[in-house]
Amino acid sequence: GEHGGAPLSQVAINWAIAKGTIPIPGARNIRQVKQNLSTLDWSLTAEEERMLDDASAKVTGFVTPNFFPRKDVNTGLAMYDS
Repeated sequence: GEHGGAPLSQVAINWAIAKGTIPIPGARNIRQVKQNLSTLDWSLTAEEERMLDDASAKVTGFVTPNFFPRKDVNTGLAMYDS
């Protein structure tokens, strides 16, 4: 697109928006806040979105299934019901 050189943070925010989610980006300083807001000045093209989708499909998950314990280790009480 015409947004070559956009920071990766802007690409990530725009991709999240393209996927129909509401991103909640963090910022440690005013420069990052402005950079995040500048994301709204442009959008990914359909081709760019497809390329990101394809790339993300190749990434394996980082969280193992059943990561959270079913029972509290101290009390033995159920932590969640699923």
